[in-house]
Amino acid sequence: MIKLKHIIISSAVTILINTSAAIAYEKTFQLDDVGKHEFSFELDPYYSNIAYTFSLTDKPIPKSAYANERSIYYYLITNIYHPRFVLLEASVYPLPIVGVYIKKNHEEFYSDSQVSKNFNAVKAVTAGFPEPWAYSMFLGNVVDFVKADNKIVGKGYSGLLFSYGNRHIVDNLMVDDNWFEVELKLKGSDIRTSHNVSWSYALGYKNHLNEDIRDTFYISIKRNRVDYVIKERNPFLNFFIRNSEQEIRLDFDVFNIERGKIIRYLFLFGKKIVIIDNKMAFSFSVGTLKTVASGYSGRLEQKIDEHWSLILRPNVNMNF
Repeated sequence: MIKLKHIIISSAVTILINTSAAIAYEKTFQLDDVGKHEFSFELDPYYSNIAYTFSLTDKPIPKSAYANERSIYYYLITNIYHPRFVLLEASVYPLPIVGVYIKKNHEEFYSDSQVSKNFNAVKAVTAGFPEPWAYSMFLGNVVDFVKADNKIVGKGYSGLLFSYGNRHIVDNLMVDDNWFEVELKLKGSDIRTSHNVSWSYALGYKNHLNEDIRDTFYISIKRNRVDYVIKERNPFLNFFIRNSEQEIRLDFDVFNIERGKIIRYLFLFGKKIVIIDNKMAFSFSVGTLKTVASGYSGRLEQKIDEHWSLILRPNVNMNF
């Protein structure tokens, strides 16, 4: 039976965590007149980063007016074989770190947040990310999306991403693990007055030096769109494409990939509600996460909760 205390704690965790750091913001600065060097940063409660991009040739980062997503995909994919840029990035995952902190230092509070076997309020808003931070190098192609005044309003990437970290998160537990990752990645964003769009598609391999963690091959699909002004009348597009968020990630055990052995599942779908025209939208995403114990061994295997867990991700999107 669900206790009133659990309901109060669950509601408080959801509200406090997501109102304390729930505004996503992205900015790019051109560091030279030619346009061969750029600095960018992204602030988000789930994924924040700083990055430096430079050209390997004498040509600057190309600038393109954003036509539509399909045209950008075509441009990035058809040029993926000829890398011309390097990007160095440091990233951090704030709310997943908060989840680890709460479980480690406030065990009673974390236990009281367990409403049912499939829903822990802390886990619901902080889980879903297998590492707390990472250092990355991207080798591939970059394009800047610009407005009529040549102001950069978005970016697109296609190529190989190499990443390294020294910690791993599972079930809100952080463990020592030197891991290395390589991804074939297609990523981009477009931040306009009328809409914000971001997407990330990846095929990756992750190697763990911690012997208790299985190496994985994974497929990741993320897409997030906010429409502050909607002209489309098609109800299907309005619900599934406009003002929506989708995320799917499947991690396969490398040593059992021929059997299709999946050791981690993540599915997420969300909707956006415009609160202030051209300025602010509230988003609420709901999903499910499952980690399979066979993806781990030793003491870690005994700590894995194999239940499907409910994931909640409230957020606020703002135009500055």
